[in-house]
Amino acid sequence: MADLPPLLPRAPHGGPTARPFKGLDFSVNANPYGPNPRLLRALHAADHAHYPDPTYAGVRARLAAWHGVEADEVALAVGASDLLHRLVRAFLPLGGTLLSLRAPFGELARAAALVRARVEVVADVPAVLAPDVRLVYLGQPHNPTGEVRTAGELRALADACAGVGALLLVDEAYMPFTPAPSPPRHPSVVRLLSPGKAHGLVGARPAYALAGPDVVARLENLAPAWHVPAGTAAVLAALPDAGAFLAWTLPRVAREARALAAGLAPFGHVEHHGTPYMTLEAGDGARVTAALLGRGVKVRDCASYGYPERIRVSTRLSEENARLVAAVRVVLEGGEHG
Repeated sequence: MADLPPLLPRAPHGGPTARPFKGLDFSVNANPYGPNPRLLRALHAADHAHYPDPTYAGVRARLAAWHGVEADEVALAVGASDLLHRLVRAFLPLGGTLLSLRAPFGELARAAALVRARVEVVADVPAVLAPDVRLVYLGQPHNPTGEVRTAGELRALADACAGVGALLLVDEAYMPFTPAPSPPRHPSVVRLLSPGKAHGLVGARPAYALAGPDVVARLENLAPAWHVPAGTAAVLAALPDAGAFLAWTLPRVAREARALAAGLAPFGHVEHHGTPYMTLEAGDGARVTAALLGRGVKVRDCASYGYPERIRVSTRLSEENARLVAAVRVVLEGGEHG
């Protein structure tokens, strides 16, 4: 029994919990104008009565052509969490180190803990990597800070990973919302794409990775048969034709987020870098989160990211954002009006 993976609690996330919630949810970083009708039609039209192609050859070919890569450089998944757990199992040995620029996505830290590997969090891109580093993770942009890395930093980090035989995992879940530079095509780079966030379709859990054929082969090796349901596969296949929704909605999301950041600024320091989400320094983040929940407003407390004084909110539509600002005013200033 000692050699079995440890029993660990689930990583904290925004969104649904075991406790029913019928208020306004600002804890999920998704496009509030979604779901994308084109992708929703693809989901509904999928053949749910039969098993999908176990190789997903057609879906992988579609995504490969769209990104200008080969089909054997595409790995499909049900959510980025699935990809991260498989990457850790495939490439992070017992005693190895996962290096994360800022706090990692909670599922990645949990996956590392399950294989008894070490997680080291750093604030800046290191010039040299230690020889025991096997995976390096960064969000482009980072969640919850919204920070992005330059193209030069991404290239230097990819080269540093190659020098010690590590992989650079670039989580692009929120890249469609920002002008952040894409990582280079590089043998040490694994791009993780979760298009459900930008398309407002997180429940379908579409995700895929772009990586070298050897990395993709190891990811496929750890996937069970038919690991992507037919509906999710159909959503992924429809992505190349679904861009009109993003062109129409993402500028609006950006405007709503800027207005929300301005509305929250009187209550404390707001960190916002163009993503739909932002953080507010609220003193005791957990206390403020609980108080807002009691007023029918759900936000994300940032203690698990190493920022116990902050809450994270993601924009909704303007009328709903006004309700959040009013609730924050009551909780932090104790006044109903202002």
